[in-house]
Amino acid sequence: MKIGTEYSLAEVMEFATLQERTNDAAEELEESFLEIQEKHKLSKKEVIFTLARLADSFIRMEEDYCFDESKQIDAEAAFTDYFTSCRDIPEDGEANIVIATNQKGS
Repeated sequence: MKIGTEYSLAEVMEFATLQERTNDAAEELEESFLEIQEKHKLSKKEVIFTLARLADSFIRMEEDYCFDESKQIDAEAAFTDYFTSCRDIPEDGEANIVIATNQKGS
């Protein structure tokens, strides 16, 4: 059973909008990355590691080079929220809500 996150309707709508706005760019990046994977003969594990490193680099750039605090975002939280939402919300857009507890008798 997959552990899910309970999202508000506003969060589901925000994630859906982000996904719609980023689809074309994501597809281009995926195609480019497949070419890079083939060129460098990377394993699946190496691909995931490289993608994580790239995400970390972008997060660090946001943290290190955003000097206007009014425009600064918590890039790590944004990445984590979006990654989690993509894993928890199926393509039909309905939230996969499963609440897990560690309480006795649950």
